[in-house]
Amino acid sequence: MSRRNTIQRTLVKNAVMAMSCHPTADEIYDEVLKKCPGISKGTVYRNLNRLADEGEIFRVAVANAPDRFDRTACPHCHFLCLRCGQVCDFKLAHDPEIDPALNPGFVVLDYELVINGYCSECAGDDLSAAPRQLS
Repeated sequence: MSRRNTIQRTLVKNAVMAMSCHPTADEIYDEVLKKCPGISKGTVYRNLNRLADEGEIFRVAVANAPDRFDRTACPHCHFLCLRCGQVCDFKLAHDPEIDPALNPGFVVLDYELVINGYCSECAGDDLSAAPRQLS
């Protein structure tokens, strides 16, 4: 059963598509609120979850921090800065290969690879200090 394409859903999807970063639900809500002042946070969250579940956007799960959302819906790699919390797309020298012969008995439907480290700005800082906690 296909879902109706509501105005709210379109506003949420357009906000994600317009943002070049990997925004949190709260950041997307702030953007949608500019165009639709009466929209509730719950409506934005519900539509983000539906869009991600239906493969129209990509949810990036971040440990100990809010999920991020990505306008690129196909599986790809992300980089998470352990100091500032920035999430961005990360290019590999080659695409990771999923070889079913190496893991018999498993059916891979999707994958997610998040590389942890320090972004170029944070890497220039004194890295001897402990990374800040993501919140």
